[in-house]
Amino acid sequence: MGRRTIVLVVALVLAAVSAFAVWQYLTNVREVEREAIVAVKVWRADEPIATGDTGEDAKLVIVESSALAENIVFEGSTILCSGPVSSDDDPTLCQSNPSDFDSLMSGTVAAGPISAGQLITQEMFVTPAELNSISLSESIPQGKVAISIRPSEADAVGGFIRPGDRVNILASASIQLSQSLELLKSPALRELLLGADFGGGTPTQPTPGVPTEGDEPVDPVTEFVETFPNSIQFTQTVLQNIEVLAIGADTRPSPLGTGLEPQGSQIVVLEVTPEQAEQVEFAEQYTSIELSLLPSEFPYTEFEARGVLVDDLFDVVTRIQEQLEAAFGS
Repeated sequence: MGRRTIVLVVALVLAAVSAFAVWQYLTNVREVEREAIVAVKVWRADEPIATGDTGEDAKLVIVESSALAENIVFEGSTILCSGPVSSDDDPTLCQSNPSDFDSLMSGTVAAGPISAGQLITQEMFVTPAELNSISLSESIPQGKVAISIRPSEADAVGGFIRPGDRVNILASASIQLSQSLELLKSPALRELLLGADFGGGTPTQPTPGVPTEGDEPVDPVTEFVETFPNSIQFTQTVLQNIEVLAIGADTRPSPLGTGLEPQGSQIVVLEVTPEQAEQVEFAEQYTSIELSLLPSEFPYTEFEARGVLVDDLFDVVTRIQEQLEAAFGS
C-alpha cells in the first residue's frame, strides 16, 4: 500500500471519528434540551367570546391545548393549567395555577372580550353580579360631577324618572322683603347703599290712609315702599336639561329594567357641572324643589326662565275670566 493510500485512509478514519463525535454531541444536546422542555395542558379560545357570554356557551368554543411550562407556570400566574402533557413529567407542576375548568365555567359570564387563540385565565370569567359591579364614578364624563337630592314621589314626576332621563329643576321659595324694605325707607341708608341719587327725594303731602308723624311731608320713596308686600312667593326653573345618573339602586351603567313601574321616593343622582352642583345644593337647602321630566325623542330647547310670581298667576286667572265673560256676553 502506497503512502498516499495510507494517508487517505487515515484521513477518512479521522473524518468519520470527527463526524461521529459531532453527531454524538448534538444528540446529547437535543436530549438535554428535550428534557428541559416541558409542555403543560392549558385551554384556549377557539373562537372569539363576547363580554357577557355565559360560561356554558363559552365552553363550546374553548379547546384543550398545550404550552411551554415556563410560559405558564410562574409565581402569581392565573392561567388555567391541568398538569404536564407527558406522564413522565412532574405531576405537581401546575399545582400553583388554577386548574378547575368546569368550576370556572359554571354560573359565570365573560368579564370582557376574549380573542381566538387566547389562553384562558381565572379573571376572564366572573359572576353576573361582579360584571355589573362597576363604580358609578366611571360613568361620569370629564368636567361633570354627581350630586344627589331626595324629592318626594310627587315632586319626582310620580316616581317615573329613570336613569338616562333628562329633567328640569324648579325651585319655589317665599322671599322675605321686610328687612330690605325697611332699609329703603331710610334716605341715609339708601344713599349709602345705592348712591347719592337715591338718598333724598322731593317730599310730598301725606297720602290718605298712610300713617305719618304729625303733619310732616312724606318721603316719596318711603310712601312707595309702603305699598310692597312683606314677602312674595316665587317659582323659577333654575336648571334645565339635566341628565339623571341614578334613582336609588337603579343606575345608568347598571339599569334594573324596572320599566314604567313607579319607584316612589328615591334618592335622585344628577350629572351636573361643579357650578350647577352649587345651585342644586343651595336650592335644596333653601327652597322647595320639584323635577319636570323632558321628552326623550325630541331635542330640548332651553328658554329664558324669568320665574313666576303670585301676581302672574292672578293675571292668568283674570284673563281667563275676561275671555269667559266675552264669550258668554256677561
